[in-house]
Amino acid sequence: MKNKTGKYFKYAFGEIILVVIGILIALQINNWNENRKSSKIRNNYYKQVLQDLAKDTIYINRNIKYLDSNLSKYQNYLKKLPKAESTNDVISLLSTLNWEFDYINFNTNTIESLISTGDIKLMPDEIRNALLDLRTTQNVIIKTTSGNNDVWLRDSQKAVGLGGVNFVLNINPKLLNQLIREQDLISVINITNGTFQLKDFTENNLLKDMQNLLESTKEISVLINKELNK
Repeated sequence: MKNKTGKYFKYAFGEIILVVIGILIALQINNWNENRKSSKIRNNYYKQVLQDLAKDTIYINRNIKYLDSNLSKYQNYLKKLPKAESTNDVISLLSTLNWEFDYINFNTNTIESLISTGDIKLMPDEIRNALLDLRTTQNVIIKTTSGNNDVWLRDSQKAVGLGGVNFVLNINPKLLNQLIREQDLISVINITNGTFQLKDFTENNLLKDMQNLLESTKEISVLINKELNK
């Protein structure tokens, strides 16, 4: 009876060990499957982020060229301004400046999706922090330039409303003299000089921000490509 009882306990213990081993194997397989799924999801996000960053790189480079051109035109304007002898001379010089502006926007869909779904936690700390910093920087640039553009639009419309637009329209010279008073012309020049000085200041800052953003975009792309190539 003692031998049978001993054999029974050994058998039962063996069964428990097998069950425990089976559970551990099942958990390991489950963890492996979950890690594989997470890795697949993460890699898909990596590819989407890289696509967004590639588009942003083109967009940022285009903006840098645009800003360089604007800043160069304004510097040329300042060099020629001392030679102007009449209001008409200044108006002619003002026409060489770029009166256009653009509201900034970036490709943030993937980053926003990562944050809203909580999948941002799938990213390694370095990449996750870099993406969050990038999004913060992008939002600051968007908000700042939007405010600057609103001010520029408001002030430039004042100058246009005083008759500045008439110089670029096909208006008979005799009629033009009747439409524009000398005092209004002086106001146009003063307002425009103020708005372009502000525009030059804000675009100088925006250029620096864009150059820094371009570097950050490149750095994140390098980090993600390293992860994909592991």
